[in-house]
Amino acid sequence: MANHRTDGKTYGNQWLYSTLIQGLKILNIRVFYCFMSICVIPFTLIFSPGARLTYRYYHLRRKYGCLKAWWATYRNHCLFGQTVIDKFAMYAGHKFKMAYQGKDTYDALLAQPEAFIQLSAHIGCSEILGYTLHVSKPCNVLVYGGEKASLMSYRKASFGDMNIRMIPVGVEDSHSEDIVEALDRGEILSAFADRFMNINKVVASTIHGFQVNLAKGPFSLATTRGIDVIMASAMKEKDGSYTAYFTPLPYDRSLPKAQQRQQIADAYTAEIERLLDKYPYQWFNYSNLFI
Repeated sequence: MANHRTDGKTYGNQWLYSTLIQGLKILNIRVFYCFMSICVIPFTLIFSPGARLTYRYYHLRRKYGCLKAWWATYRNHCLFGQTVIDKFAMYAGHKFKMAYQGKDTYDALLAQPEAFIQLSAHIGCSEILGYTLHVSKPCNVLVYGGEKASLMSYRKASFGDMNIRMIPVGVEDSHSEDIVEALDRGEILSAFADRFMNINKVVASTIHGFQVNLAKGPFSLATTRGIDVIMASAMKEKDGSYTAYFTPLPYDRSLPKAQQRQQIADAYTAEIERLLDKYPYQWFNYSNLFI
């Protein structure tokens, strides 16, 4: 099974990806869920640094007891594995039922000529939105530029006519000018803000009462441009469907830029915390976000 690293790159190779996709065209998706939970996750819990960070999250941040924290870590990794399988199932043509919360607010942003920023976090499976949500305004998604070409091609093919364009970041050939041009054209810029590449370019906020570092870039872009910001999340439900949540992240544009950034960051982490209270096992950051 493909997995994710703390550096943002997906484990696996083209043979593994194509085998998984072909298998998902033949077998029920729950067969892969079962295999993953029994044969893959126990070894992941032993060897993965992300498992230790997840245990600390549940034990130290959410105040779970030791046994409950380990069980939560196992359930968390099983759910993460399911979301990874779900993405490859989408590449294989599988369709997931999607419910929407706050879509009227999102549609209103789509209807306006100005650009806006769509933030996501490593909770649930926001990528599923890209394969299910048809938008009238072009959406430019910032993706890790060091990702494997085969996986990027699967994503591009699955996006199809969804009006989505991928912009690579985090490598030497990142296209920062493409970001500026997309905003100039009044398009959507979609990005994750709960991982950062440079410790000197962060904004601090809190989750569960503990301080966290967030990537400063998306918040700076929003305040420099004075554009709207919304958070988009897709959380997996017990029946295998997803619920998409669209939550505006308001800020006072009359304040100094630093205070504006802080307001957006605090609204962003408040939404993460709200969703994690509702879906406690869908925290998939697997990096040392907490200070």
